[in-house]
Amino acid sequence: MLEEKDWDILLKRIKYGKCTPFLGSGACSEKISVISQIANEWAEEYDYPMEDSDDLTRVAQFVAVTQDEMFPRDEICNRITELSEEVTPTYFEARNEIHGVLAYLPLPVYITTTYDDLMVQALKSRGKAPTQEICLWNEELRQRKPTSSDFDPTPDKPLVYHLHGWYKRPESLVLTEDNYLDFLVAVSKDQNLLPPRIQEAFGGTSLLLIGYKVTDWDFRVLCRILDDYIGRSENRKHISVQIVPGNVSDTLEEKAQKYLDRYFDKDLHIQVYWHDCSEFAEELKTRWEAFKSDITKINAENRQAFLIKEKTDKVSILFLAADPTNESRLRLGEEFREIQEKLKLAKFRDRFTLLPQLSVRPSDISQALLDIQPYIVHFSGHGTPTGALCFEDLEGKNHPIEPDALAALFEQFSGQVNCVVLNACYAEIQAKAIAKHIKYVIGMNQAIGDKAAIAFAIGFYQALGGGRSIEEAYRFGCVQIQLHGIPEHLTPVLIKKDQS
Repeated sequence: MLEEKDWDILLKRIKYGKCTPFLGSGACSEKISVISQIANEWAEEYDYPMEDSDDLTRVAQFVAVTQDEMFPRDEICNRITELSEEVTPTYFEARNEIHGVLAYLPLPVYITTTYDDLMVQALKSRGKAPTQEICLWNEELRQRKPTSSDFDPTPDKPLVYHLHGWYKRPESLVLTEDNYLDFLVAVSKDQNLLPPRIQEAFGGTSLLLIGYKVTDWDFRVLCRILDDYIGRSENRKHISVQIVPGNVSDTLEEKAQKYLDRYFDKDLHIQVYWHDCSEFAEELKTRWEAFKSDITKINAENRQAFLIKEKTDKVSILFLAADPTNESRLRLGEEFREIQEKLKLAKFRDRFTLLPQLSVRPSDISQALLDIQPYIVHFSGHGTPTGALCFEDLEGKNHPIEPDALAALFEQFSGQVNCVVLNACYAEIQAKAIAKHIKYVIGMNQAIGDKAAIAFAIGFYQALGGGRSIEEAYRFGCVQIQLHGIPEHLTPVLIKKDQS
């Protein structure tokens, strides 16, 4: 069994894409598992003289010698082709189906030593776009141009690497004893045989080996390859979901497992999980869901959730400014520059886009909302005691807009705008009207001076850029006014939609 600390390390590595699954024959779907079945069939049909008739590699070697070299490969590929037709996308929805569970994880690389493409099908069933590549371990394959030499996989566009071949390319299968020896020699001779991204996965991530049995050829050869890379992997923890050794009595099974535990831990730094793949898949699914739930909760508590608007990479901020010529002059340019500077220096600066609209007239607001589709709208300018905001007319003079009119406009953008900041005198009245439609609105409950207005803006956007929520950024803005020694820190008011 894995300890809690082992699960904690594994889940964190998965979260950051620093885990690479390796899929062995024991990970195959029951609908497509042909290894021991076809080995026994061949042993009987072709009079295999040895006792290990369930060892596909040795039986396949015998058949290749007595028939021809490609015969066992072709037969395997034909059998997988027939069985693959029975696997539908719904099959991967089961909580204990390992391919479906792995496809659910945010991982960029999957490596398989099986010949099927179940991992690819599972990823596609999750709406991902996987790329496949096979190891070019023999001369016939080397004539084929690699597909991922310059491919940088991501969780949404992952790479599935067939280390021991793919059933749609029979010549790629590593199947017989001779094939395994040739494969091992090829990998040893040519350090560039494995693509850079695969070598990086071998040596730079935690490995999750699933569905292997220590006596199988695919696992023995894999361990020889991994031994060098694991030595360079900075002592990361690796996990093997190991199938209990066959042909071992109950009395010797525990001793065999203890020996194998020591072997894995000493030479390969691998923690062994002695369960079948379906049990591991179900536990992994359950733990990952709980882990994700905790992460979401933590992120919410740490004020990260608002930063990335759904379906967009940026948080757009529309900065509206109006300073009519027949009103007292405001330092709106300074306010904009301060906001711009704070966002440029922020930890999450790449997530924000600040777009100014100066000397705004009423018609400009609608057009800007349509064109920019902002997440945050910031207005800086004058306000009247009745709650109207002062925009400019064609001559640059004061054109007030009453609360109900502006609220009606924002109602049309309630599914797009998340926050409105009204950095203007007496804007609380206007804020309450807009908050009937917008989640967060900030206004001023009385007249506010230039210094206090700029200080609030500095604190507010400084906090947003640092990953804080709207509510916390509002409090930061108020604190910033206090830090400047200005007695107006109670003037800004935050109104939420459900409180309006």
